[in-house]
Parts: sequence; C-alpha cells; structure tokens
Amino acid sequence: MTHDGQQNRLDQIEAILLQTAQQQQTNTTAIAQLTAKVDGLTEEVDSLRDIVMHSIQNAESDREVFQAEIRRIWEYLLGRSGNGRGEE
Repeated sequence: MTHDGQQNRLDQIEAILLQTAQQQQTNTTAIAQLTAKVDGLTEEVDSLRDIVMHSIQNAESDREVFQAEIRRIWEYLLGRSGNGRGEE
C-alpha cells in the first residue's frame, strides 16, 4: 500500500471514529432523556397507587358504615312488625 493509500485509509478510520463518537453522544443524551421520563412515570405510578389504595380504604370504610346502617334499619323494621315485611 502506498503512502497516499495509507493516509486515505487513516482518514477513513478517523471519519468513522468521529461519526461513532458523535452517535455515542447522541445515544447518551437520548438515554438520559428516557431515564428522566421513566423516573417521572415511576413517580406518577407511585402517586396513583397511593391514591387507589386510599380510595380502596375509603370504600371499605364506607361499606362497613353502610352495612351497619342497613343492619340498624333492618332491626328497626323487625322490631316494628315482627316479620320485617311490615305485615301485621
């Protein structure tokens, strides 16, 4: 290989290395952006999970209150008529 051929080959290798370095920087930036987005989504999911758990706890509490109220009404009706259907 001649000196010009070797220099040409070195120039090609340098160009490829430069292109590779630029692509690596682009990839690094993209990965950092995706990581930030994933972190944000993780925080949102955690927040939504907390909201859902709180809603479930409220629903369970409401259910217990409603059941107790229905029981009281049922007992009242049984006490009034003796059979719970209002018939005497």
